[in-house]
Amino acid sequence: MSIRTDGDSRMLLLGLRENRGFHYATDWYLRGWKPTQYQWLWHHWNVMNTTFVAGIATGKTTIVAASNLIDCITQPHFIALNTSVTAKQAELAFDMVMGWVEGNPKLEHLIHDISHRPYRSIQFANYARYDFRTAGKNARFIRGSEYDRINHDEAGLDFHGEAIGVLRGRLRGTRPDGQNTPRTARLDVTTSPTDAPWLRERFDKGWKDSDKYDPRLYRSLRVATWDNPYLTKMQVEAMKAEYPPNLVDVEMGGHFPDYGFSMFPRSHVLACVDQGLYDAAFMALYPQEADPDSAILPKKGYKLEEDPRHGITHFEIPPEPGRVYIAAGDPGQDQYPKRNAPCVAVADITEKPYRLVYFDWGSGRGSYNPFLRSYKYVIEKYTPVLKGIDATGPQKGMDELAFENQGIATDKINFTSDKNALLNSLVMDITNHNWAFPPIEGLIRQLSSYTLEGDKKKEPQDIVMTLGELSYLQRFLPPLADVESGPPPPVYRSRRQRTTHTPRRRRR
Repeated sequence: MSIRTDGDSRMLLLGLRENRGFHYATDWYLRGWKPTQYQWLWHHWNVMNTTFVAGIATGKTTIVAASNLIDCITQPHFIALNTSVTAKQAELAFDMVMGWVEGNPKLEHLIHDISHRPYRSIQFANYARYDFRTAGKNARFIRGSEYDRINHDEAGLDFHGEAIGVLRGRLRGTRPDGQNTPRTARLDVTTSPTDAPWLRERFDKGWKDSDKYDPRLYRSLRVATWDNPYLTKMQVEAMKAEYPPNLVDVEMGGHFPDYGFSMFPRSHVLACVDQGLYDAAFMALYPQEADPDSAILPKKGYKLEEDPRHGITHFEIPPEPGRVYIAAGDPGQDQYPKRNAPCVAVADITEKPYRLVYFDWGSGRGSYNPFLRSYKYVIEKYTPVLKGIDATGPQKGMDELAFENQGIATDKINFTSDKNALLNSLVMDITNHNWAFPPIEGLIRQLSSYTLEGDKKKEPQDIVMTLGELSYLQRFLPPLADVESGPPPPVYRSRRQRTTHTPRRRRR
C-alpha cells in the first residue's frame, strides 16, 4: 500500500459520505473539478436505488465517474462497476477517470494497477476496485461477482429491464476488511429518457410527486440541459437548434417521450431489439470478456464501431453458408446523425425474425464515395439476392453511377411511387416483431420519432428508409426454396421495377 500524504490524511477523511465533503475531495483529487448542486445531491443520497434521467450535456457521465472514484479511494475494499448495453458506453466513465489520473500527483499514488483486458479495471492501493464492462443480455457477463455500487448507464435501451434484477443480485455480501463491513448495495440507473415501462415505474418510485413514491428505497432525479450552470445560454440554444422541436423536451429536457403519433410505436421498436446480436459480435471480437481464462483468438468477419454520443455506427457479423441475404442503401453526403447521412444495411431473411447483420451509418464528407464503397463491400461479402437503393431526389442516377464506377448492379426503389408501400411494409414488420436488430441508438431514435410531417420538416430519416427498403424488397423474393436451389440472377426484376422509371402518363 502506498504512503499517504498529509493531504490524503485530511481529504480522504473529508471525502467520506458521512462527512459531506465530496466537493472538497473532488477539488483536491480531480484537478479542481467541483460538482453542481444536483450532482452533489445525487452522490450523497443514502438510498439503495437511484434513477437519474437527464438531457444531453448535464454531466451525467462525469458525476458517475467522480462519485464512484471518490467512494473507491475513501473506502478500503470498496468495489464499483459501471456497465451498459454496449462496451463503449460502459467505458466512457473509465476514460473520464483516466483523464483525472494520468499525470496527477495527488491521485496517481493511490492507484495500484490499471488493466484493459479482459475488461477495463482500476485497482486502488487500498484494495478497492472500479470495473467497466458491458452487461450482456440478461447481464450474463456480471454474474458471479459482488459489488458495493453498480451504475447501469443508458439503461433505458434495455426495454424489458432484464438486467436490473441480475445486477441487484450482485449487490450483496460484506467487504474483506476484517470488520465484515456490509457492502453499500446501491444500484444507480443513469440514462437518457426512453419509454421503457420498467424505467418509468422505477422513476416514479423515487419521484416525490408520484403516488408510487417510496423514499425508503428509491430516489429519482430529472436534469435538463439548461440546468447545467456551466453552459451558456448561447450554447444551449445552439444545442436546441440541432433537434426537431418535438424532441427538445426529450433529448434536452429529460422528459419521457410520448411517441403516440409516431408511425412506429416505440414499444414495438424496442421489442425488436436483440441484445444477443451485439453480444455475439462483442464476444467474437473480445472473447476474454466472457471468459478471462480463454485462449480463443478474436474471430474474423466481425466489426463494432461506437460513437460516445450516438451509439453504434457500424455493426457487422459474417455471412453463414445456406443463409439468404438482402441489402439496401440510402446514399448521402452528410455526417450522422444529420439528415442525408449515408446508410447501408444487410438483413438475413432466411426466417423470421429477420436479422440485421450489417449496419453502416457513416459520413459522406461531401461525397457519395463512402456510401458506394460500403455498398459494394456488402455485395461482395454477403452476395445478397436482392439489392435496393434509393434512386430518386438528390440521389437520382446513383444506381447508374454505382454501376458505371463500381460495377454494382442494383434493384431500384423509386420513393416517389414506392414510399408508402415501403413504409407500410416496415410498419407491419415492426409491429409484428419480424425484425431483430442490435441496440443501435440512432435506429431506435429515428424509428420511434418518425412521422410523415417530420419528413416534410427535413428531419433525419435515412435509417428508416434503409430498413424500409429491406422490408419492402423481401416481399418480392421468390420462394426461398427457389432462391437456395441456385445462384440468383444479377438483378432481380419485378413488374414494379420494370415500370419504376417509366414516365407516368398524364391522367385525362
